[in-house]
Amino acid sequence: MHPEDLPDMIVGELMERWPASVPVLLGRRMACPGCLMARFMTVQEAALEHGVAPEDLIEELVRALAPAGSASSGGAAGTGPQELRS
Repeated sequence: MHPEDLPDMIVGELMERWPASVPVLLGRRMACPGCLMARFMTVQEAALEHGVAPEDLIEELVRALAPAGSASSGGAAGTGPQELRS
């Protein structure tokens, strides 16, 4: 997966594959964990529904999911997809 794939990814799949995405969503006041629509909505749709700029959310997710030691890292080692490295 690449960052350009995030807008079309289903929110439930994002949270399942990368649990480090959950604090990002909650920090944006998006109640995706526990929401029944998370299984159906894309990241972009969820952002728009919550009044969040999709580009800003994607950027924050990429930073949160980047492996430790990368230029955009903010997460712990082994918590993010290797493909998200800049």
